[in-house]
Amino acid sequence: MTAVVLHPIHPPGVVEALGDIDLDVRVPAESEISEGLVDDGILVTFRWDDRYIPNLRWLQSISAGHDQFPVDEFRRLGVVLTSASGVHAPQVTEHAFALLLSLTRGIGVSTRLATEAKWKPMMLAELTGRTMAVLGLGTIGEEVARRARAWGLRVIGSTRHPADYRGVAENVVTPDKTADLFREADIVVSVLPGGPGTTGLVTRSMLESLGGWFVNVGRGNVVTEEDLLAALESGGLLGAGLDVFETEPLPSSSPLWSHPRVVITPHNAGFSPHYGRRLAAIVDANLPAHRGEGEWMNRVV
Repeated sequence: MTAVVLHPIHPPGVVEALGDIDLDVRVPAESEISEGLVDDGILVTFRWDDRYIPNLRWLQSISAGHDQFPVDEFRRLGVVLTSASGVHAPQVTEHAFALLLSLTRGIGVSTRLATEAKWKPMMLAELTGRTMAVLGLGTIGEEVARRARAWGLRVIGSTRHPADYRGVAENVVTPDKTADLFREADIVVSVLPGGPGTTGLVTRSMLESLGGWFVNVGRGNVVTEEDLLAALESGGLLGAGLDVFETEPLPSSSPLWSHPRVVITPHNAGFSPHYGRRLAAIVDANLPAHRGEGEWMNRVV
C-alpha cells in the first residue's frame, strides 16, 4: 500500500477521502513530517518548511496556488509538484458571491445591528446591469465570470494570456492593465494567486477609482490593509468582502474587524464537504505517474 504523509493542518474529509483510494495515510505532528517521508516520499500539504526536502519525491498541494513552495529547488532536485487546481471552483465562487451580496444587500450591516436587536431598514444596491471585473480568469475566475453573466452583469477581467482566452468575459487584458479594469468596473473580484507578480498589485488609487465593491478570495497580499482602509475612509471604495488577508490570522487589533463596510470570513472560501473527494481524485490520477507509468495531472514542476 502506498504511503502518503498528510500535513496535520488540512481541510475536513481529506484523511477519509485519501483512505478510500487505498492509501496508507499518515498524519504526523508537524515537527515529525520530515522523518515520516521515508517510504514513497509523498507529502500532501499547503504549508511548507525546508525541513521537508529530504526524502521528498512528490508534493501534492492542497491549494490551487503554489507560491509558498520552492519551485526552483524542486526543479533542481527532481521533486514533482502538483496543484489542487480545479477542486475549489464551486465553493470559492459561491463564497465570492456571498461576500458580495453581504455588502450590496446590507447583510453584513444588518447582522451587526441584529446583535443589538436594532431594526433599521436601509436603501440597498442591486447587481443587475453592473460591470464586474474578475482578476485572474483561471478555473475559479471563469466560474465567477460565468455565474456573474447569468445574473445579468457585464464581465471583464484579466489573465496573463488574453489571446488564448475563450470564456464569457467580453474585455480581457493583461495584469499590467489592472488599473483600467478598476476604472471601468463597479465590482472587482480577485481570485489571483500569490507570488511576486501579484503582491501589492491592487493599490489605493485603484480602489478609490472603483467607486464600488471589492471582493478578495484569492491571496491577501494582493493589497495592503493600509490601502484598503484608506480607500474605505475616502469613500472611493463602498465596501470590501475579504476572505484572505495580508497577515493571517488577521490580528485582533486590525481595524478591518470593526469597519462597518467590511465583511470578513477566516480564509475558508475553499472549504466544502466535497473538497476531500476532489483532492483525492487528483492524487489517485497521479499515482501511476508517481510509479513511472503515466502522465501527471496538474503538474507544476
